[in-house]
Amino acid sequence: MKKNKKEKNIVTVLGAGNMGTAISQVLADNGNIVNIWNWEGDIEPLKQIEKHHENKNYLKGVKLSENIIVKYSIEEALLDSSFVFLAIPSGVLEHTIAFAARNIKNRAIVIDLSKGIDTKSLQITSFIIAKHLRSNLKKNVVTISGPAIASQMVNKNFTAMNIASKNNNAIKKVRSIMENEYIKLVPTHDVIGVDVGGSFKNVYSIAIGMCEGLGYGLNTKAALITYAIKEIADITKAMGGKRRTAYDLAGLGDLIGTSLCEDSRNHRFGKYLGQGMPALKAKEKVGQTIEGIDAVECLIRLVKKYDLGTPFANTIYHCIVSKHDPRRAFENLLRNIL
Repeated sequence: MKKNKKEKNIVTVLGAGNMGTAISQVLADNGNIVNIWNWEGDIEPLKQIEKHHENKNYLKGVKLSENIIVKYSIEEALLDSSFVFLAIPSGVLEHTIAFAARNIKNRAIVIDLSKGIDTKSLQITSFIIAKHLRSNLKKNVVTISGPAIASQMVNKNFTAMNIASKNNNAIKKVRSIMENEYIKLVPTHDVIGVDVGGSFKNVYSIAIGMCEGLGYGLNTKAALITYAIKEIADITKAMGGKRRTAYDLAGLGDLIGTSLCEDSRNHRFGKYLGQGMPALKAKEKVGQTIEGIDAVECLIRLVKKYDLGTPFANTIYHCIVSKHDPRRAFENLLRNIL
């Protein structure tokens, strides 16, 4: 009897950072042909993948599959592709999807890995994507979020994430090309909850990084993670999602994974802040996009919009934006919320 193999598909990944490269490797490992593209202003990762089968900027030391094909033109990257994964910073997502939409073929599935909140409209990224798609594609938007450290995924450590859409068939198709012995996708219809959790866990991960820089132990971190989930659940419900999603893989799972991972950009940024480094210098030292910085601005605006009490989020915001002393701010927080 022949061993069953997954159907080979042409898949496009827009974004050649940590997650885009890791997802490309997973998809290629499953036998798919993966076209990978990156913003024209940063083609160095593409050059490295093309020449060395390695993304030295983001996943150094990982030998990438020959099924990953570099494309320098977004039109060429999307040609004949049945699945389009968006793995780009949420701040430039709308610009990219607006440009790409005309080249996405009919019946393609569009998968949001950016999992954020649009800084202008305060809408979740899945809604922003759907807004720019042709009417027959709007129902085919799927979002994936959960505890997924890129370096661990490519090393085939077991990884489970939530996959969300109102379209059960779209969920089924994405699972068919992504799942294997080390990748598991758990379905939900709560698109809002998955996007909110995936966005705001970055904010609270900065805070846990600050705890590290301040020398706080695991007891303190665990208490603050518990409180962070309560605030994420509150904002999820206010935005129309389900509170329980905050306690699922896209909420609690992703928060734990990112908060306690020393390789996480948000964690490292927070750690530098806790050590007394100014925000600008800490950002420069990380040297990559720190999603939690834009996300905390969105979070505070949403908190005001829905009149929510979020003292933890407020503390993080003031440490980043208003240059409050992290030690004094956290001492005050711990005295008053727990």
